[in-house]
Amino acid sequence: MSILINLLVVLLSGVVVAGLWQHFRYLKLRRDRIDDRQPLLHSSRSFHAITYLKVGPDREVMDDVRGLRNAIESEGGGLVVYAGLVAMNMVISKQISNDWDALLLVQYPSREDFDAFTASDNYRKALARFADTYTHGAQRRAGRNLGIPLMLLALRVSDRLRFKPRMLPYVPIGDEAMPQMKAMIKETARFDRFRHIKDDAVVIFNLIEPGNKDQQKADRSYSMKMLSGMAEGSYGPTHMGRAVTVEGDASFRQFVAVYYPGIDHMQAMLGSTFMSRIAGGKQLGDSIALATIPILSKLDAAAESGR
Repeated sequence: MSILINLLVVLLSGVVVAGLWQHFRYLKLRRDRIDDRQPLLHSSRSFHAITYLKVGPDREVMDDVRGLRNAIESEGGGLVVYAGLVAMNMVISKQISNDWDALLLVQYPSREDFDAFTASDNYRKALARFADTYTHGAQRRAGRNLGIPLMLLALRVSDRLRFKPRMLPYVPIGDEAMPQMKAMIKETARFDRFRHIKDDAVVIFNLIEPGNKDQQKADRSYSMKMLSGMAEGSYGPTHMGRAVTVEGDASFRQFVAVYYPGIDHMQAMLGSTFMSRIAGGKQLGDSIALATIPILSKLDAAAESGR
């Protein structure tokens, strides 16, 4: 009996150590690669906002984004946990504008704090420098998001135990790509414009309205294949939550931000036989998916150099 207990203790200890290793490995990626400053734990009253920004002509996007970030943190009581430049629009929404240059993910102490600041003259002045803006809210539960790395670890273990074939490295599809995929591959050249800013991280921000039952079934199959690849490559979702309409009447149900390990990875994935096989399964009622390049640490660096 004591041998069995000792084995169980060893097994449980191994699971705990593996879980902690996985969690802090992903945390390091978020902090070092993605410039993500989301606190690990936050109040259930906390409210998140994704603000999409279009910069006017003859304006500097980094300067304007920095100005808005400073206003939010100094006057609005919010914390900018992510800032990114939009490199490519992956999915076109039918409900909101799709033409954006940058976005911010902001955590406020509560929905009431968010509402009070966004109704203020200071906030309106901060937004006035932009040609266009749009904000959508999100309820992000700390516990659920803490479990994401552990879910990916469990999925990787399951795939290995079932001797599932590896997905990486991606195999280029070549000339047999369908016209729509060829157009997408051509569009991925847009990422190259951002290599001088950061080339080892891409974060896709998604607002999602699920489709009908058949579409949801197909999308679940697509998502599981994508998650298996993420578990294998040590990347994946960084933020998940319930989407909340705070401006206009656009309706989305989910908010998801997903980290990918760089521009080369994105271009290889989008031009691969793997993506050709599964892309048809991505079926949603409506969505906007913006691939972004992290810039939050660069906003800090530029601010320091200007002092």
